[in-house]
Amino acid sequence: MWLSKRPNVTPGRARAWYTHIMAEAVKRKLRRFTGKVSEAAAAESDGPLMLEHFKRIQTTLTALVEKHRTERLSAPDAFIKTLVEFEHVHIVTRAENYAAMRAKGNYREAGIVLIPWKKLPEKRRADLWKKMLRGKVANADAFKI
Repeated sequence: MWLSKRPNVTPGRARAWYTHIMAEAVKRKLRRFTGKVSEAAAAESDGPLMLEHFKRIQTTLTALVEKHRTERLSAPDAFIKTLVEFEHVHIVTRAENYAAMRAKGNYREAGIVLIPWKKLPEKRRADLWKKMLRGKVANADAFKI
């Protein structure tokens, strides 16, 4: 919130400080995998995969920063609470990630179908754990094969 009060710092830029810079330092403490993988990501393909913030963390934090600026609030607890609540991710393909953004998080509209982790073949779970979860989410050990 301090950053958002600096000259030439928009709410989006202030939010980006967390989502693009600070998240790297804290993601292993906050970010949690839901145990859901898109059907496309579950398929054995070489396409790029993403940890998708299905709760729309970027737009939510930007709106929160804007609200705090407009109302001249200083409530870091609200920011922290939002981070903890919105740092949940599914595994999806890059194309699905962009489709979800265009659909404002509506997975049905984006054509994304999620399946539970336990329904994936063990080999695929092991591959996804190594590639997508290990070192990237706080609860990775819960999904380790």
